[in-house]
Amino acid sequence: MTAEERREQILDVTHAVVDTEGFHAATPNRIAGAAGINRSLLYQLFGDPAGLFVALIDREAARAGAQFSEAISGLDAVAEEQTLVVAFDGVLAAVDAHPATWRLFLFPPEGAPPELYSRLAQAQNVVLKFFVSELLRRNPDLHEPEYTARVLHASARELLQLHLSDPHTATGERLRTFV
Repeated sequence: MTAEERREQILDVTHAVVDTEGFHAATPNRIAGAAGINRSLLYQLFGDPAGLFVALIDREAARAGAQFSEAISGLDAVAEEQTLVVAFDGVLAAVDAHPATWRLFLFPPEGAPPELYSRLAQAQNVVLKFFVSELLRRNPDLHEPEYTARVLHASARELLQLHLSDPHTATGERLRTFV
């Protein structure tokens, strides 16, 4: 493997452990063993476990951010009354395509480092700005667009959490119909 392929493999292994058992279970010995590498390579590539976790968080934040951007791209061509539905549908498709990525942010695992919460706050600000922009584009005289955006954000987050935690009940079709 190239160095970049090895780095991605280690991040994939780390993500799998974190996704199922939390950050506390992602020890250097466990990650190295699961990746089939020497523990010293982890330190060489990431510095320390905190560096490994930050690299994982940054990679997954970039992935989720790109998926969100894709979900909201092209909304100018959508009928105004459908923009939020189309955006939700795009995010729902992203959640289905990469559930572990979205679980990391919608259900922060036990032992999550502070960087995860920092990235969550940044992402929330992006989503809130999107909602405010869409709300004002549709209704420039809307009273309290920031509060309305917060309610929409909380509702969308709850629906996505339901979908991840109980996909048989909170099906994509059911959620799309609701939205």
